[in-house]
Amino acid sequence: MAARGAQPGLHVVAGADSYLAEEALEALIAAAVGNAGRADSVQVFRGDESTWSEVVEAARTGSLFASRRAVVVRSADALKGDGEEMVAYIEDPDPSASLILLTVKPDKRRTVWKRLTEMARVVPAEPLKGRALRARVQESVRQRRLALRDDGLEELLERVGQDLRRLMGELDKLQAFGSPAPLSAEDVAKVLGRGLAPPLYRLGDALAARRGRETLEVLHALLEEGEPPLKILGTFHRSLRQVRGALALRGGRAAREELVSRLGVLPFKVSDVLEASRRWSEADLRQAFVALDRADRRMKSGSEARTALASAVAEACAGERVRSAIPPGR
Repeated sequence: MAARGAQPGLHVVAGADSYLAEEALEALIAAAVGNAGRADSVQVFRGDESTWSEVVEAARTGSLFASRRAVVVRSADALKGDGEEMVAYIEDPDPSASLILLTVKPDKRRTVWKRLTEMARVVPAEPLKGRALRARVQESVRQRRLALRDDGLEELLERVGQDLRRLMGELDKLQAFGSPAPLSAEDVAKVLGRGLAPPLYRLGDALAARRGRETLEVLHALLEEGEPPLKILGTFHRSLRQVRGALALRGGRAAREELVSRLGVLPFKVSDVLEASRRWSEADLRQAFVALDRADRRMKSGSEARTALASAVAEACAGERVRSAIPPGR
C-alpha cells in the first residue's frame, strides 16, 4: 500500500513469501518499463554485494537506450552503508526511474528504512494462511479454468500445505493433466504422485468423526504409499483444532462465512466439522492432543512411526474400541 505523500517511483516489497514477492516484482517492473526490451531498462543489484550509494547512483544515472528504467535490489536489507544517500534520494527521486527494494522485513529502527516505509509504496508479501490462502488458490483455479471439485481442492490444500509456490506448481500439474471431468480428491492424489493412496483429507475427517477403525485403515494405507509420518501427524492436529473451534462456536449464532473463516475450512465442510464436534468433549480433545504429542516425541526419539501413530489414534478414539485394528506385532 502507498503511504500518504508517497513518491510514485519508490517501492518496497516486504515479506517472507518468495512467490508473492516475485509476483509483485514482476508487476512493478511491467508497470515501470513494460514487458519487452528489458535488457537496457532493468538493472538488478543484490544487497549483500552492493552499497546504498551504488543503488542511488544507478537510480540517478539515465540511459541513452531507455526512457523508463527500473532499478531492482534483491535482499535489500543486506545493503552496506548507513543509507544517507538513499535518505537524500527519497526527497528528490529521478522521475524516469522506478526503484524497487525487496526485503523480508525492513528494519524500521534504521533511518533509511524508516523513511523508505514512510515514503515508498509498500507491497506486502507475507505468507498467506487460512481463508486468504484458500481464496488465492480458488482464484487461480478459476483463472486457469481448471475443473476441480470441492473435495479435490481440499485434498490439494491438505496435501501441499501453505507453501504458495508449491501450490501453484501442483495446479500446473493438474492443469496439464487435462481431465474433461472435474477432478475429485482421488484424482488429485493420483496426479500429485500418491498412487493408490486414499486422499489425505479422509484421514482428518475420520479422526474428527472418531471413526477409529477407518482412521487406522487410512493411516496404514497412507504409510504404505510413503506418506511422511509428520505430515500425517500434522493432519491429525489440524483436524482436531478445527473440531475444538467448532465445539466452541457451535452454541453461537455465527454466520456461515464467519464459521468458514474461524474454522479454517472450505465452505462445504462447515456442517461436517460442526457435526463431528458433537462426538467430543473438551476433556476428550485434551486427551487426544496429549496422545498426538506423545506420538510426536516417540517418533523423534526413534520409535516406529506406524506404532506411535496407531497408538495415538487408539487413545484419541477411546482406546479399546479400535485397538483391535492395530496390526499384530506392531
